[in-house]
Amino acid sequence: MNSLYNHGIKQTQLISKDLSSFEGNLSTSPLSLQGSISTSITAFRKTIKEYGDLVNQNIKDESNAKHEQRLTKFQSDLQDFSAKFDSLRKQRDNLTHEANKQELLGRRHGGVGGVGDSQGASSSDNPFAQSQQQQQQLSYSEGLYNERMSLSRGTQQLDHILEMGQQTFEDIVEQNDILRKLGAKFEESLVTLGVSQGTIKRIEKRAKQDKWLFWGCVILMFVCFWYILRVFR
Repeated sequence: MNSLYNHGIKQTQLISKDLSSFEGNLSTSPLSLQGSISTSITAFRKTIKEYGDLVNQNIKDESNAKHEQRLTKFQSDLQDFSAKFDSLRKQRDNLTHEANKQELLGRRHGGVGGVGDSQGASSSDNPFAQSQQQQQQLSYSEGLYNERMSLSRGTQQLDHILEMGQQTFEDIVEQNDILRKLGAKFEESLVTLGVSQGTIKRIEKRAKQDKWLFWGCVILMFVCFWYILRVFR
């Protein structure tokens, strides 16, 4: 239980460090940092669950009160981390939105000024042509703005997909460990009941096949994630 607690402490330190780095560079921090923080928070949530299960299993232990306090502190830290991460992501989105807006406004004014300088007296003589040129420039700027907003939303969806994939992978690994332990106990039970070694070998062979199938599915999942990353980027 103490080793799991120490692992949780290391996770809180890592998350705090990444959040501080994210907060200090909201507009310039890479998207990979957000993905790392999201993955760390998910792993920390799993650690809290495992630690809570151990606390409940040792509820009659005299030292359990200390572990309950630690568990409460972990849960409070998790809420703070999640709330701060969500707040920082919203601030970054607002900064990105404002920067894109200012850039588009600057291009819009620059485009209008450029049209006025290049056309000169002919534009004043032909206001319809000048208006048409301005409309084309506005359409281009608005299209560029919409494209950037679409890319931003796509990046957020990609982060969500990666987070779900990480959680799914951890669940698969955990289930594989449980199945492996159950298989070992089942094999011991079969030996106790006097089942032939030939039957046990066939079971072991099938277990190895299931193991290869499991890792094949894991590799396939990573290949799918790679294609998803490639499509979104």
